[in-house]
Amino acid sequence: MRKTASAALAGTLVAIWGSAALAKSGGMPQLNPADMVPQLVWLAIAFVALYLVMSKLAIPAIGGTLAARQGRIDGDLAAAEQANAATRDLVASYEKRLADAREEARRTVRERADADQATANARQAETQARLNARIAEAEKRIEAQRAEVMSGLGSLAAGIAADMFAKVSGRTADAGALAAEVATALKGGTR
Repeated sequence: MRKTASAALAGTLVAIWGSAALAKSGGMPQLNPADMVPQLVWLAIAFVALYLVMSKLAIPAIGGTLAARQGRIDGDLAAAEQANAATRDLVASYEKRLADAREEARRTVRERADADQATANARQAETQARLNARIAEAEKRIEAQRAEVMSGLGSLAAGIAADMFAKVSGRTADAGALAAEVATALKGGTR
């Protein structure tokens, strides 16, 4: 730490002595007209040296770096374009397979619906045939029962008519004549 403080003190003393010398000489040496020509020569020499160093070493190195970077960028862009094209192809392939799968599903659903409709129509026809057979059988039974009831209705009507005649007139009716009248009435005719 002492070395740093003593170095700072020495630097300050040199700066003070240099500024005192500048004050005695009358200004900055760069602006002295007598020193201008040698300064311009050294400026030209420094400029040429710096130009040669830059043109032979720095600019080719920077150019090489820029060319490598541009090559890498172009390669990356080409790879990205290839990946983009591959992705577009994959998406198109996926959409085609998806459309084909949907069409296949629709076709399968239509076929299944047609098959189910045919099965339902066959079952309905079979059920209708069974129902028609049962209805025909029931109609035959009803007709047989009706005929039986109608045949028994004549004797029942004759018995009721005989009972009524006996109650109203107080005597018994002729069973044969009464049965003939009842049969005529049941047939819808009148005497």
